[in-house]
Amino acid sequence: EMKDQGVTESRLQLLREVTGSFRPGVLTALMGVSGAGKTTLMDVLAGRKTGGYIEGDIRISGYPKNQETFARISGYCEQTDIHSPQITVKESLIYSAFLRLPPEVSDSEKM
Repeated sequence: EMKDQGVTESRLQLLREVTGSFRPGVLTALMGVSGAGKTTLMDVLAGRKTGGYIEGDIRISGYPKNQETFARISGYCEQTDIHSPQITVKESLIYSAFLRLPPEVSDSEKM
């Protein structure tokens, strides 16, 4: 079906030539127009993209990304309308950590 519309490859390229860096301890905003690939990029970094293929390297401090380590040192707060206006971003992230991180991660690490 894709070939009928002029697409010659059987694989869909979601991201292309993406580079960037983030400093530890600094809140970073990823901004761009609708359809630019912001959510796709964050899903790839967070390990949420399970379909398709990924080419290239993802490195953290110069080392190949290890998903388990990355999940412990990063936070990903999606843009949704379900966040309660009565709680802070920090409280939302702590709540998410308690829901998603395994029980062997101590409460102090989740905070």
